[in-house]
Amino acid sequence: MITHKITNFVYQNRNITLLNLHSALQRFSNKTLDVFGAIYFLSLGISFPSVALAWIASFLIRFLLRPFSVWLSNRIGLRRALIFGTIFSSGLFLIFLLVDGVNIWLLVFALYLALYDILYWLPYNAYYAIAGDEKSRGKQVAFRSGLIDLVQIVVPILGAVLATAFGFWSLYVSAMICMLLSVIPIFFAKDESPGEKMNFRQAFTQVDKRGLIMQIGDGILVNAHSFLWTIVLFLLIGNLVGFGGLITFELLVTTVLSLVLGYFIDGGNGKWIARFGLAIVALVVITRSFWVTTLPQIFLVNFISAVGIAFYSMTYQVGIYNLAKRTPNTLWFHFFAEAGWDIGGALVFLIAAGLFVLGVELQHMILLALGGLLIVNYVLKSYYSSIDKI
Repeated sequence: MITHKITNFVYQNRNITLLNLHSALQRFSNKTLDVFGAIYFLSLGISFPSVALAWIASFLIRFLLRPFSVWLSNRIGLRRALIFGTIFSSGLFLIFLLVDGVNIWLLVFALYLALYDILYWLPYNAYYAIAGDEKSRGKQVAFRSGLIDLVQIVVPILGAVLATAFGFWSLYVSAMICMLLSVIPIFFAKDESPGEKMNFRQAFTQVDKRGLIMQIGDGILVNAHSFLWTIVLFLLIGNLVGFGGLITFELLVTTVLSLVLGYFIDGGNGKWIARFGLAIVALVVITRSFWVTTLPQIFLVNFISAVGIAFYSMTYQVGIYNLAKRTPNTLWFHFFAEAGWDIGGALVFLIAAGLFVLGVELQHMILLALGGLLIVNYVLKSYYSSIDKI
């Protein structure tokens, strides 16, 4: 009943429907990067500190080059900027195949990854925020999450099978093709204006900075928890197929919950949903850092994690997109927000590389995510306390 209402509502907004279809195809490629990127490099014999430094370099490069993406999006429009960014991003997966150690290609990868992030994600997030409807954001994000998660469910197990049977090249070529296919729905969408025209100084004084603060927290959380845990999980399981199957199970639970939660968030329940999600994710971070070592423990905590992430991510996405839409210029809002994500991510990898050299186990470094949770909780509490109904 709830999913039927969500589907009917989203189809009333053509741009959001097209963006959701694009997101589902694009996420196959993005999830491939998230799940198998670092693991591929580690399988080549590249040390964890070197992998961490590659991601730090990427964060710093995109932090410096992000103004170019703002200029390009203003120059050609959000829709065309998104089309360009999507097509450009597909080349990243060919770069993967050229990396065979700590050499020039690892640096090229860091540079290309940075360009992918600024040329794709900035126009995408601004476009999605302005195209959506604030009072029905929960349903729209839930529909997107349902499509994305259905695709993401396939990635870990399919990717593991492809990499095991044919090698990582088959996985990355598949990701490149999906990225190119994802551009098709955007050709049928209409352009959206990001808002008032303003320069950097005007944007810095007028744009809501809660996006910046929240993204610093999420950057810390995602990179300290999801990214590092993915590596730890692979090392604990020891084979790609078992690793992929466990991640697939977690995503399946998240998919079902996300569809239901979007409906309840729009009904004015965002505050308690956010609190519950943040508390569950904090519990998962602590248990994964100290307790989870066996397969039964991994399976149990993965289920709990799926519940927490569904509650957390839905309230987070609704909050940040609605804050973006309310601000004078959505593009500049996401400029500062994504700069915050770079800061959070770079901090995590810098600290993690240092701790690794000092002999601290990767599994214990997941605790860094708690700092990110506290920051996100501060902003979400402020947002959901200030409204009666989203």
